Amino acid sequence: MKVWVFKINTRRGWEFDEYFRSRGRGHYPMGDEGWIRSASSLRYLREDVKQGDIFLCYEVDRKQLLGLARAASDGRDAGLGSLLDFCSPHEAVRLENPLRRKPELDHILAFSPHRGRGTVQRIDTDEFARLRQIILRKNPGQRRALRRLWSNAI
Repeated sequence: MKVWVFKINTRRGWEFDEYFRSRGRGHYPMGDEGWIRSASSLRYLREDVKQGDIFLCYEVDRKQLLGLARAASDGRDAGLGSLLDFCSPHEAVRLENPLRRKPELDHILAFSPHRGRGTVQRIDTDEFARLRQIILRKNPGQRRALRRLWSNAI
């Protein structure tokens, strides 16, 4: 399993709470060809993103990591409408205490301008190990749900 960040800008009319508050029980379509245009993001989706991978839900303009979800499908780069399906919202975890870009996410390249501005960015193994500790420390009441979600991740 791999870990990715899925970045959105809420100023473009959508925010992750729409996903986390959805009452849908099935897979949740995320992004389409008009939304995700970065060549690197499309390549990741086409070649690397697999069902079961973990996604960190990050709002760029608010500079906060809002929650975590699993990929319910392999990624794709064209043809089926959405380019990825997330697990149903009741399986995802909306953090009670979201993480801020500074200082909690400073150590992760995917949240910095050094790795690019694409919608989908990979998270390295060592970065995720440290990030898990930070998430658990800030959200101790969600320990069981978080561990269930990332139990098979890298």
